[in-house]
Amino acid sequence: MNEIKKIIDELGIAALEANTKIAGLAVVSDSGKLVFQTDNWDLTNHTNMILDVIKGDRTFVLNDGEFSVVETKTEGIIGTSHSGMGHIIFALFQGGVLVSYAMPQADPPKVLTFLKNFAMRLNGKV
Repeated sequence: MNEIKKIIDELGIAALEANTKIAGLAVVSDSGKLVFQTDNWDLTNHTNMILDVIKGDRTFVLNDGEFSVVETKTEGIIGTSHSGMGHIIFALFQGGVLVSYAMPQADPPKVLTFLKNFAMRLNGKV
């Protein structure tokens, strides 16, 4: 757990420096366990929905915001709120998914590329 927290802490610093507009992060295992989340984001009751999106759901509700999957790539999934509430980015790794909330002004494909480097560091640690 300390290693995961260290990776997420480093991600947070790098995200700020790169101006990615990432506002919240969480790590969810393939089995649906919430492994880590930033203090400003509570995904405790959303892990099954996150796994359903990974399995192919195209729309989802997260913390009262409605999102639609707008892009699916091998490295992850991008969900966007059509009411301007931002983006949910899912970066897949071996053993789970790194979930990020990106503000409306973010560039979701760039955020996914940014997150992928950190998600690879999480491989096998969950």
